[in-house]
Amino acid sequence: MARQKGKIKNRSFLYRFSLWLHLWLGLISGVVIVVVSLTGAALVYEEELRLLLQGYQSVALQDEQFSPPSQIAESVKQQYKLDGVSSVIYRGATRSAIVPYYGDRENQVVHFVNPYSGEVLKQQRLDTDFFRQMVIGHYQLWLPRNIGKPIVAYGTLIFVIALITGMILWWPKKWKKREVKNALTIKWKAKFKRVNYDLHNVLGFYSLLVALILALTGMVYGMQWFKDASYYVASAGKSQPEFKRFVSDTTVESNYWQADEDRLLTQAINDGVDLQTHQFAIYYPRNKSAVWGTETNPTTKSRWKSIKASYEQGSLKKLNVDLPFSEINGGDQLMRINYDLHVGAIGGQWTKILAFLVCLISASLPITGFIVWWKKSKNKRWRALRFPLFSDR
Repeated sequence: MARQKGKIKNRSFLYRFSLWLHLWLGLISGVVIVVVSLTGAALVYEEELRLLLQGYQSVALQDEQFSPPSQIAESVKQQYKLDGVSSVIYRGATRSAIVPYYGDRENQVVHFVNPYSGEVLKQQRLDTDFFRQMVIGHYQLWLPRNIGKPIVAYGTLIFVIALITGMILWWPKKWKKREVKNALTIKWKAKFKRVNYDLHNVLGFYSLLVALILALTGMVYGMQWFKDASYYVASAGKSQPEFKRFVSDTTVESNYWQADEDRLLTQAINDGVDLQTHQFAIYYPRNKSAVWGTETNPTTKSRWKSIKASYEQGSLKKLNVDLPFSEINGGDQLMRINYDLHVGAIGGQWTKILAFLVCLISASLPITGFIVWWKKSKNKRWRALRFPLFSDR
């Protein structure tokens, strides 16, 4: 978002330093930001595109109850000769249920099942799913996680600094009507060089706040120290509690005629969960000492209202349950809304549209910025890379 008017050498050191830093940061992180922004744009509308392109995501509304989770899981296990499943997820009256199986890395599949009949509609390998590949690209650039994850995380941090320096460069020297108009409008009838400059400068300004939100919420997933710091600030000085893994009492045996997962579903329905409108997931224990998990979400449009709970095998004794959003501290609230902020789902379709457009603009900024620099004369181009203290020598 560079804004150049008059001679650079007559500008303040802050301006010249920001210009130099902005250029270097853009060149360093440009490719990463383009990839992360474009994959992010694709993921904003993942659910909508899946419904549009993947017929097995939907089922016809029927005037009957859903099949119990034990029946759905058994249908999948028998058809594909599996030793178990990872979870059963109900997603509302007109969506297929999801039954993942996470075996070894070579055998990770998701099954889509008609929740009324228990019929398996589709088995999909995760490594062949387009949106799964978009997630991997967005999170780690399709590189090994230990390499790609820090590149994306620190590339995003560099982008945040570039946005801040860009704002300094955009800021009009004088807040006169003409200067403000030039800073806020794109001169479409001008030559390519000027239009490209305005696309970088003006669109960068308009997208600044949302781009910062998308970048900072993404950094929560990429850098533990940033996540801890964000929690500390939002909770007014509290540290995020360590994850506690609950275990089942292996001496307890179930004497119920119903399977544990079916009892969990019945209990949820008795507690007011409406499978026609809610999303309800049952997570299977991985071994004899592990626990059952449930996740209840009153909407399928966002995640921040989800409530998770853990239950002992056999007795189904409740070991833990999330507190409602209104009863947790600011740090926990921030962690709950972080995903929806990151994908633009926090405010419905309007915020998703905004997030999508800003992702596209963010992808364009390194490109238009590079063109701004490259279109300079060769002498000015390389002089711009020099540290400001020495740029006038």
